[in-house]
Amino acid sequence: MAQNKFERDVLGIPEHSVEIETSNAMPEFESGPLVTIAIPTFNRASWLGDCVRAALSQTYLNFEVLISDNASTDNTPEVLKEFSDPRICMIRQKTNIGLLPNWNACLGEAKGDYIVFVSDDDRIAPWMLERCVALIMGHPQIPAVITLSDVRSTERGETRPGQASSRLRSGIWNGADILMEYLKDHIDIAMSSIMLQTAPLRAIGGFPIGLPHAGDVAAWAPLLLMGKAGLVNESCATFSVHSGSDSSRQDIEQLIRDGWNVADLICNHAYSSIPEAVERRRIQLHARRCFARRNALILSRFRDNGGTLAEVLRTIWRFRRGFGHIGMVDILRLAWPIAIIIFPPSMIAWVRRVKRTSQPWRVQRG
Repeated sequence: MAQNKFERDVLGIPEHSVEIETSNAMPEFESGPLVTIAIPTFNRASWLGDCVRAALSQTYLNFEVLISDNASTDNTPEVLKEFSDPRICMIRQKTNIGLLPNWNACLGEAKGDYIVFVSDDDRIAPWMLERCVALIMGHPQIPAVITLSDVRSTERGETRPGQASSRLRSGIWNGADILMEYLKDHIDIAMSSIMLQTAPLRAIGGFPIGLPHAGDVAAWAPLLLMGKAGLVNESCATFSVHSGSDSSRQDIEQLIRDGWNVADLICNHAYSSIPEAVERRRIQLHARRCFARRNALILSRFRDNGGTLAEVLRTIWRFRRGFGHIGMVDILRLAWPIAIIIFPPSMIAWVRRVKRTSQPWRVQRG
């Protein structure tokens, strides 16, 4: 199957860089927009099967599952051979093209009017497409529907329910209002809990590969500033959190730099898309505050995973202009992450032991 023009010209993926397997037989679908559930994967054979099964379990029936194997070296091909569902289209990259280029490869091959990107270690609920399409059917031109995401700690086997908005109910809103809820940390969302209209996502170039740690937000946030968008104020996906290996100082700086760059991108789109000066400045202010907080959390995790205080302080000094957007209210919210940065690891470990015995974290277990 030949690659399409979007992949070759916009994404820069070489012609004939993928091998595609698909079935000629397609089932009869119910009316409604075709939705592509895109699953980019690499060396996650142990996770992938459940991810695909969750995608196939949708109560809304008019969808395809597009899986792009980024040249996995484990038994991913064997896992995929277990599935014979005609709604599945499988792509295998001949070489590893990178994370975001693989997401863009999915975007290039998607047949759906809308698309949902699901990382191989995340899961979508059976009702996700149904909830999103219910909003789309009455407003077929909205470029995005945002739903909530639970957060699962894979090591602890614990799931924290996604935070719901106390201000916005499920329905159609100005996309800027939904974005503000995200920037204020009033809702928990992940890439797998977002449905995007395929055409406008392609029109802005898909996922910017120059932002390897923030390309997802850089892709969907501008779509919310185009006008109306949908919000499903309930959890429709689960985002998996891995307590991974220690990050090098270079990795930490790239993470933080990407955060500032996405904040700048949102500010620039707000400047060109929001006519009211007060609303435009409000979005810009909270975009910078949001990513200042998130970058502080990145430094806290780095310190918690063995980074030295000296390394953290050098990084803060280097990016001091961005951290200057943290306000007094933010400092109160970041009290515990700041404590992790400042105090010795032995003291933090002692506080955690006390907290576990006195106030257990209320979570869903499973």
